[in-house]
Amino acid sequence: MFLSRTKRLGAVATFVASLAAVAALAGCSSSGSTSVSDQGADKGTWAKAEGTIVFGATPDQAGSDANVKPIEDYIAKTTGYKVEYYPTADYTALIAAAVAGKVDVTTSGALQYVMAINKGAKLDPVAAQLNSPTVKDPGYYSEAIVPTGSTITNLADAKGKTVCFVDPNSTSGFLFGLYQLHKAGLDVNATGKDASGNPTFADFKVHFAGAHDKSEQTVASKQCDVGFAEDTIAEAGAQKGEVKVIGKEYVPGGPFSVSSTLPAEAKKKVTEALQGATLDAVKSSGVTLTPGFSKGYFGVKAENADYYKTITDLCSQIPAAKCAK
Repeated sequence: MFLSRTKRLGAVATFVASLAAVAALAGCSSSGSTSVSDQGADKGTWAKAEGTIVFGATPDQAGSDANVKPIEDYIAKTTGYKVEYYPTADYTALIAAAVAGKVDVTTSGALQYVMAINKGAKLDPVAAQLNSPTVKDPGYYSEAIVPTGSTITNLADAKGKTVCFVDPNSTSGFLFGLYQLHKAGLDVNATGKDASGNPTFADFKVHFAGAHDKSEQTVASKQCDVGFAEDTIAEAGAQKGEVKVIGKEYVPGGPFSVSSTLPAEAKKKVTEALQGATLDAVKSSGVTLTPGFSKGYFGVKAENADYYKTITDLCSQIPAAKCAK
């Protein structure tokens, strides 16, 4: 997927600790936020300053900030607001920023959205990104891959092997990877934590690659016996002859989410801009298109929180993902 599927580094222990800290901050006014409630006509809070939309994205691949720049510019051109990119080092940082009210808009994987909501973030998903020019469903696939030439033909054979995941907070690269292993009969209940705070399992050894492309590369180089990545990355590796796909599972598409604390008029304008951000609309707006955007952005479909109920349910079923409320 184009922006962060985030579906796309932080250890689980670091994630829990950092969000515990920002949860405390969330109870107070964000130091950089500006309230306009005293103006009476349009109550609400901006993450940074009135008239500025702060845009946060999951850094699932190199160049993610450049990939989202056309959308930022499109929002600015459509709404008349200034748009600033909020740099985050990993999934944990983006979730923490959302919980602390530091961003007005996010683009992320479905899991990061659910995690943020479960930690108290005030976000409303308004649109999910399409993943191909030929589809109208924003969903995609978490794909299980093995090195080309591997004797592993199904995920049941992953028992006792080294398995590459993307990140403990990744939708397709961890949560749905665990789900596929569970369906194959492996025990996905965590037995403990490693030195970095990442979960350990009895049936397989874990390696977190940090990004979808890195997961595919690590499998291709045979540092992992099995791995998981989003379909666009996995299929590209398969076409190059680097890996072979041995399984897949449908994943709800990653959302554009808007802060529910924005002033009503601002939220309406930004929501309409994002729901109308078809590829043709972005192109015809005259904003500069980046290579990453042109290669991986195919438009959106309006969605709401109901679309992500399957993620919430799966979080309850797989405790090791640590994403349940």
